[in-house]
Amino acid sequence: MTRQEVLRSYLDRLQKGEALADVRRDFVKSFVGVRPEEIMEAEQELMRDGVAPRELQKLCDIHSALFCGESGEEIASQRAATERAALASPEPAGLPEGHPVTALQRENAALTQQLESLSHLLAQGKAAAFAAAFPRLNALRAHYAKKEELLMPVLYRYGVTGPSEVMWGVDDEIKKELGVLTKAIKEDEENVTLYRGRLQALMTRIREMIVKEERILLPLTLRYFTEEEWFAVYRDAQEFGAAAEGSAQPCWDAAEEWCNRQQEALSREEILDGKVQFETGALTVRQLRAMLSLFPVDITFIDENDVLRYFLNEGKIFARPRSALGRKVYECHPPQIIPVVRQMLADFKAKKRDHMVVWRRIMGKPIGVRYQAVYGKDGAYLGTVEFVQDFTEALARFA
Repeated sequence: MTRQEVLRSYLDRLQKGEALADVRRDFVKSFVGVRPEEIMEAEQELMRDGVAPRELQKLCDIHSALFCGESGEEIASQRAATERAALASPEPAGLPEGHPVTALQRENAALTQQLESLSHLLAQGKAAAFAAAFPRLNALRAHYAKKEELLMPVLYRYGVTGPSEVMWGVDDEIKKELGVLTKAIKEDEENVTLYRGRLQALMTRIREMIVKEERILLPLTLRYFTEEEWFAVYRDAQEFGAAAEGSAQPCWDAAEEWCNRQQEALSREEILDGKVQFETGALTVRQLRAMLSLFPVDITFIDENDVLRYFLNEGKIFARPRSALGRKVYECHPPQIIPVVRQMLADFKAKKRDHMVVWRRIMGKPIGVRYQAVYGKDGAYLGTVEFVQDFTEALARFA
């Protein structure tokens, strides 16, 4: 059997309800000595054959068997040894301290320390201390956003779709469970004891994701990314903030010089004294930019070809990397959302509807997202604009 066929057989066994532990044991036997990249390539073949990314997320869960042992004490000891080896290993040759890979590794090391501290508190039954410390783990969202927004889309352009299609989905599951448990613990400290099993399982998944990043994702980026692509990642990473205390990204001199050159070139190309003429008046580019910067909203525009052409990020609700400009909008969303985006844009183009509104709570804040189709005077579809706004203040006025 090919590796692809073996992986498919494991999926079939999981779908039939076989215990994950049993499948993991056989997985180890089948793939001992195989590089993680080879498994990723086999998974991409499965996706090309029509296997859904959500199904492949089940395989991502048993990948940890490769890195972390098979069962019981062996899992615990081998996981700890693997994490220490991955996180304490020398930085890849030639990478400066401020390189995005070293920054992400530093964040992983800080997250690992957090997890170890939380596990110690949970084992000792210190519910109050655990409840106070656990919400800080939500900072990992910034780390996940960096790899999802800055690394995975570039890999996708190189044809490396596995991490984007599968790992992003697992990240979303982790973030969802983290949000649920954070809310439960804030509501009642006793929920630390009640949800002990779920808390342990969540922290295990986060640890395993750290190892997968170190062993699969980051090596892949180093294999494919050009120096200029790394400069762009460095520039945009600063929009997302640090994922843990003490993990702020150091300065990378070469990247800073590139950023300065980019900004100087942009300033030279601007027509700051020219005017944009509207039917109801005219504004200089300088005036228009200053006026737009006052809007407490995030605005994103994609053109008629579904390419992201402009964004305004004054609301600071979602981080927006400048490297996203020029990308297809589908590269900016998690896999499970892409079919929804495709259908919405198809409806806008066919004029079956001209808007869609989504209301969500994001980190406890009431957020409204409005997607609006844009048509010219002749009725031709020009693109879609997205407005994202925090309604906390507005709702407080009516409380």
